[in-house]
Amino acid sequence: MLNQLRAYCSFLQSDNSVYKYMPFGPASATRSRTRLKITTATCIVFTLAILTFFSHPVERAKQYGILKSSESSAHDAIPNIVHYVQIKKDANSVLRFPFSSFLTICAAVLYIKPTEIYIHTDFNQSEIKTASMNGDRWTRAVVNTFSDIINWNQVHVPNFAGQNADQPISAIQHRSDFIRWEAIAKIGGIYMDWDVVPLRPLTPLLNAGFAFVGGRHYGGAGETSGINGTINNGVFMTKPNSTMARIVVREQHAGFNGAWGSNLQSMTKIAELLVPASNEVLILDRTAFAPTHWFLDSTDPLFIPNDGKPSPVPDVINSTDPMELYENAVNNRRRRAEWEMDFSSTYMLHAFALGNYQQYVNPKIIMSRTSNFGIATYDVVKHMVDLGYINGDEEQ
Repeated sequence: MLNQLRAYCSFLQSDNSVYKYMPFGPASATRSRTRLKITTATCIVFTLAILTFFSHPVERAKQYGILKSSESSAHDAIPNIVHYVQIKKDANSVLRFPFSSFLTICAAVLYIKPTEIYIHTDFNQSEIKTASMNGDRWTRAVVNTFSDIINWNQVHVPNFAGQNADQPISAIQHRSDFIRWEAIAKIGGIYMDWDVVPLRPLTPLLNAGFAFVGGRHYGGAGETSGINGTINNGVFMTKPNSTMARIVVREQHAGFNGAWGSNLQSMTKIAELLVPASNEVLILDRTAFAPTHWFLDSTDPLFIPNDGKPSPVPDVINSTDPMELYENAVNNRRRRAEWEMDFSSTYMLHAFALGNYQQYVNPKIIMSRTSNFGIATYDVVKHMVDLGYINGDEEQ
């Protein structure tokens, strides 16, 4: 209809039109009738075009380029912004980081290439400055090495939740749960606990087209708190203002009952209900983010070094051909040590109970390739050596 209107207007403006130039003086009756017919037809076409346009304004505006469709936003990537939470255990807490915290940040920079790293914290600027100047080696490394992209975001730590805001939030982990979601919902990105280490680029997941990406975790037969198969809230990624994030933020306070698995179960239910919605939620299997669990039969084999020969350094080939890469991966697996775990399908390693094994998480043991955690993080630590961040022989 609008195209017809444009055609009529073009006719009125053409060189052969009587309206291009008209001398002063009365026009002939024939010319007046012609003019009246054209004017009437133009008014009718214009009126019909206006009525048609405004009967479906949004669709017509998009059709004629006045408004652009927002459908492309469904395929926007999850932003490569990394989030951590670091809050006080008590009023006397001092800001301190072990080597493992520096390791995860270096891995994030290597594989995620974040535009920004947010550390959401209740430590004030004075305490952060003191840590940057007087902290131990690894604390200063965390605070200072990537200071150009690290943002220390001051947050309020909640102490109560529940429908009537009368349920105490006793565990520091639960307090962190509330903070992480409220922080990441606004700007999106990748959330990681401090015991999570990226092992490979996340680009395929960030560009998969989903608004939220999470992975399940399991505690094995010994887990009795009802969290086997729930989504791991220690590592996930989301677009800004995703439906998943908005619902969790809206409901997490009212749904909290103090139980250890409360937040996990609630989050998992929300995610599963959103799976049928197009491009909203992608739930990966456990190996993607949490190939191990938190009981001794999993944590001991992950962290404790093994006697005997170390695992051989895998061969690396200069190829992007998937068949060649597959054959190389098979050859490397055939050469592996008998005790060696397979992390080939793991994007990020949530190393549960890492805090109990800090004596085994240092550059020297990792570079020796005698532990499974060392196998998983060897490339990151070698990269840190190459950049001069560490020597590679540090024992703490």
